[in-house]
Amino acid sequence: MSELQPVGRAVFDGSFGERVRALLRVRPVADAADNASRQAWGERAYDVVTLALAAIDSVIARQGFDDEVTHDEVVAALQSLTAAAHPERPFDEHRSVARYVVDALLNRRDRETPFRYEISTFSRNQDGAVGHRQVPVEFRLLTEHEDHARGVNVLRASKDAINALVGGLEFDVEDEQAAIELMLARQLERGAFGQAEKAAERSRLLSVRYADELRTLVADTTRDIRTVLDRWAEEVPGQLERNRVHLEERLAAEAKLLDHVRGALDGADTDLHIVSAAARIAGLLEECRRRHTELHGRLVNARTVFLDEQTRQSFRPIGGLRNPNITDDVFLPLLMLPADVAVEPAETFATLIAGARVPRVVRFADLVDDLLAPRRTSDIEDPPPADDELGDPDPPAVPPEVLVAAAEIVERVELPARLSELLLVARSADFPDGVDGGAVERLIALSVLWTYAPESVEDFSTAVDAAARVLGATTVVDADGTTIGVPGWSGDDLIVAESEEGLADWASTYAVTHRSSREAS
Repeated sequence: MSELQPVGRAVFDGSFGERVRALLRVRPVADAADNASRQAWGERAYDVVTLALAAIDSVIARQGFDDEVTHDEVVAALQSLTAAAHPERPFDEHRSVARYVVDALLNRRDRETPFRYEISTFSRNQDGAVGHRQVPVEFRLLTEHEDHARGVNVLRASKDAINALVGGLEFDVEDEQAAIELMLARQLERGAFGQAEKAAERSRLLSVRYADELRTLVADTTRDIRTVLDRWAEEVPGQLERNRVHLEERLAAEAKLLDHVRGALDGADTDLHIVSAAARIAGLLEECRRRHTELHGRLVNARTVFLDEQTRQSFRPIGGLRNPNITDDVFLPLLMLPADVAVEPAETFATLIAGARVPRVVRFADLVDDLLAPRRTSDIEDPPPADDELGDPDPPAVPPEVLVAAAEIVERVELPARLSELLLVARSADFPDGVDGGAVERLIALSVLWTYAPESVEDFSTAVDAAARVLGATTVVDADGTTIGVPGWSGDDLIVAESEEGLADWASTYAVTHRSSREAS
């Protein structure tokens, strides 16, 4: 075998794949920036990359506290930035850009599934031959969770999103935070407040990551102690002790750093820029200390959580319920009560009898589709005889290029919009050679009709995936009795919106406009 052409030896190192994974964390943000040009507002050149990092930072700023940020709050924060970037544009466009960025980080286009990419790993054998292997990489940036105490959905940044914002590779949080505090102390001693502010911001991000690891452990223990029982038996006790020592060291170091920063603030002849930077550093250190103090309290109670959950999940006896007489024991006593008194027991009984509560992050439309889907058969077909020749696979019902063209037409039109507008844009569009414009038009109409009224077909999942790929996973469709006016089509001119909230906004706007036109006539 000929000598390998000049290639760095690092590509064959085991850590090289981790460097590739670190680069992939920003891939979804870059894809969102590229796809922004196909939006209705794409020609305004909004800085999607900066907005995406600003969204992650907005989530991290309140992650782990009792008032974690909601989807609408992040959208509102980004909306203020888009309005500052293009103040001449309308309010709806600013909100559309902000929603686009947050939905891209959540991967709403693919139903909030993890981002998935394939990377290559190379190795060199003893004989000098180069081996190659494809490795799948999955990660999330933002995720949506239910805050049971507040009754709302909140956003949380994943470890990969925090690493992307920090801009570094995977390091041990304890070692890196101790190193950053040492560097911060040296920067403050020599008066480099500009560099010290960057170090303090990095320390804040690492504090969020550190707290998130403990929160995940406690949440897994509360959810199902069996999934973490081995960890509690082997590694968790030592980990909790290391965490306690680390937090005590961090709190002591942060107190010294705060004293140093406050000394700079108290100086009578201190430069105004230094005072401003010192104030910002003090605010970041105060937030770190507040997070570490709260985390220390959770750490102290972690062992109690384990014991309480072990008792609750393992040793609690199975409750029994005798069969009551519905008429004499339930309905008649309830009907004899005053209405205001009967409300509470009726609601309590209905909640308990209904079973588990549906999480807020589940869409009702998806639940209905799953319930109405045909039952899957468990019949295992016999393998074909060995001498039978297998023919070519059946071609797909819809060519891939038609699916791509239909999705691009929908992205080109700013939703909410009527079906007639989508069809007219498809009819006037220029498609590449080999793409049938009529097929694209029919696919858009069928996807809208399917989303409005799904039918039971043999390949139900394929139809659902095709409609979601054309319109988007969160798209909703409704009708208001308006007749379509596009030649070649008849029936209702359906309304297509990106979400239920967008459909409600469109309906209220349409009602006001329609009422004004009637009054004018």
